[in-house]
Amino acid sequence: MKLCVFYLLTIMFLYSCNSNQEQNRNDEKNQEIEDSYDENPIIGKWKLQIHQKSDSSKTEINLKEQPTELVLSIMEGGYFVVYDTFIDPKFSQKGFNRIYERSKGQWELIDKNQLVLHHIVEDSNYIENLQITKLNKNTLVTKGKDKKSNIYKTYSGY
Repeated sequence: MKLCVFYLLTIMFLYSCNSNQEQNRNDEKNQEIEDSYDENPIIGKWKLQIHQKSDSSKTEINLKEQPTELVLSIMEGGYFVVYDTFIDPKFSQKGFNRIYERSKGQWELIDKNQLVLHHIVEDSNYIENLQITKLNKNTLVTKGKDKKSNIYKTYSGY
């Protein structure tokens, strides 16, 4: 009888040690995810919500109610893609492609407050310099310039 109790206690002890190790592994994985976010929080998919020019009569264009979404997908390794995707299923029923690529290319982050996008569109390319005014895991706000005014773009992450 004592031997059975000893085996039962040994099994319970080993099981508890194993579950503690699994918990520690899960904690380490969560910490790695947080650390990678701290290293480069800009990596991810960003959906354009608001487009605003500082000198226009209509100061803000809200894109939340549009049938398409403009997505800026920033990937590790310095690659990005800008594309439109249809939200409304009626468009795909009419024969439109669900995703339309606008441009792609290489990106670089300078001093964690300047995003440089080297766009490649068909046979041409151009550089877009964006100042990051706000960046967290849910929101990316950039400020760029065209010939006459500042352009602000607000993205939400998903």
